Amino acid sequence: MSDKAITWGKIKVYDIQDSDLDTAEDMEFPFHPGSRFRAVNTGIDEPSVQINYEDFFPGQDIAWVLPHDEVQYVVSGTAEIDYWLPPLMLESGTVSVKPGSIVYLPRASRVVWRVTSEEPLRHLCVCYPNPGYPVATAPSVA
Repeated sequence: MSDKAITWGKIKVYDIQDSDLDTAEDMEFPFHPGSRFRAVNTGIDEPSVQINYEDFFPGQDIAWVLPHDEVQYVVSGTAEIDYWLPPLMLESGTVSVKPGSIVYLPRASRVVWRVTSEEPLRHLCVCYPNPGYPVATAPSVA
């Protein structure tokens, strides 16, 4: 029997504030010098889930391997996402997303985001379990 106790989350609400993201600091993706994104944590940062509000900017493609399951809801902008699915990365394809799209990205998949609009790809990103990304809390929540 495990000696670890269950960790329970709390109910939280975040009201999307574009100003939270508009004033966030620009960052670079690891291993992608010159890339640009910004993100804020919505204050929903529980043991089982982290929800961030993010902008990915046009320019450099961003390759990533997801250590968690992820659901994204696109608010504005467009992108193509190339993917390779585990376990052997033999199944692959490309999906296009636009405002109103919801995309599920399974853990351990390899993805490459390519922003295809002139404006950033603005999306709400639900990551579970919580990967612990070091993202500052949105000013409207803090």
